[in-house]
Amino acid sequence: MARVELTTDEQRVDLWLEHDPTRWPCPECGAELAAFDHAETRTWRHLDTCQFETHLHAEIPRIQCPTHGVKQVRVSWAEPRSRFTLLMERLVIDLILQCSTVKGACAIAGLSWDEAWGIMQRAVARGQARKQARPLAYIGVDEKAFRKGHRYHTIVCDLERSTVEFVAAERDTASLAAYYASLTEDQKTAIQAVAMDMWDPYIRATRDGLPDGERKPVFDRFHIMREMTKAVDTVRKQEHREFLRDGDDSPLNGIKYVWLFSD
Repeated sequence: MARVELTTDEQRVDLWLEHDPTRWPCPECGAELAAFDHAETRTWRHLDTCQFETHLHAEIPRIQCPTHGVKQVRVSWAEPRSRFTLLMERLVIDLILQCSTVKGACAIAGLSWDEAWGIMQRAVARGQARKQARPLAYIGVDEKAFRKGHRYHTIVCDLERSTVEFVAAERDTASLAAYYASLTEDQKTAIQAVAMDMWDPYIRATRDGLPDGERKPVFDRFHIMREMTKAVDTVRKQEHREFLRDGDDSPLNGIKYVWLFSD
């Protein structure tokens, strides 16, 4: 560490970092090379020090790789193009998980919405990079509405582990078909059941995307009962009209909710 600067009026701590002469790995191929030059000084927001915002400053070395050209080396405390250290990003993710809204977490950490969104995107990317492909026996598919205007996303979950496995824009056949296309043949064969509502695009995607796909959908009880209730009410109306057309007093008068009531 080269120097530390404390600004009490701004409630801020700044730390300038330097490095000893050393060789650096190429971020593309890992070949260790001597420093070629340095990029402009960059700044990262770090964990607060005694409630003072703490910022790290450093000139990042660049190397000249024979294969990949001039590249900026990767630092151990932050991801490329991030303005926050990894420890700070972890704290923000914990705050978002504990707060009821992202806005509340931003207020505590002193961040903007865009900064929090970028941190969440990088956290998701790190999680996906660590995730190992595995066969799933039971998955659930549903749509989620975002904001206004009926903007939907398709979400696929592992029902046994309660984890989100896939998210796609819209709720059409192509949305779910993209998930099935990303699976290996062994993973497709391992799927025994797909829980979903009676949304026809999801049914078509499952039928076409999985082996023996016609037998894989499992419909939830709510939608089954809703369709059965509609069918019973349709038959009741038809029978009621038949009685009235024949000039008889209809025995179905006043008993609509007897047929529709569920214990």
